[in-house]
Amino acid sequence: MTDGVGENGGMARWGSGLYMAALSNRAMAKEYGDVYFVVGARPKNPIKFNNTNLAEIWISKNLTRNGYSDARDFFADGKTIAGEMLKLGYDGLEIIGREIVNYTPDEDKIRYYSNEAQLMDYFERISNDI
Repeated sequence: MTDGVGENGGMARWGSGLYMAALSNRAMAKEYGDVYFVVGARPKNPIKFNNTNLAEIWISKNLTRNGYSDARDFFADGKTIAGEMLKLGYDGLEIIGREIVNYTPDEDKIRYYSNEAQLMDYFERISNDI
């Protein structure tokens, strides 16, 4: 499926946004680059799929080929996956146990930690503030 080609040369398979891999899938996270523990980045209302195949089928049927003979026409019309998902009320996409995309990340609320010790320190500090 060529759905991300119109957005950034093919790298944004599920649309432009903040990409995260599930914590249990560290090998996949490494494919994105440096691995960080991320707090506060999960979308509030993502559309969820059990696997990538179901996500690709849904996006093709409901977005990129909905009224278009080819996904390239969708992008040529100035549309994006993220933009169309937002119009449908979804602020993200989640492949359960695999990856998550947040189309509207609030960088002021997101925290990145490079190791578990930093993450634990963060949670200990906020639990002491409660």
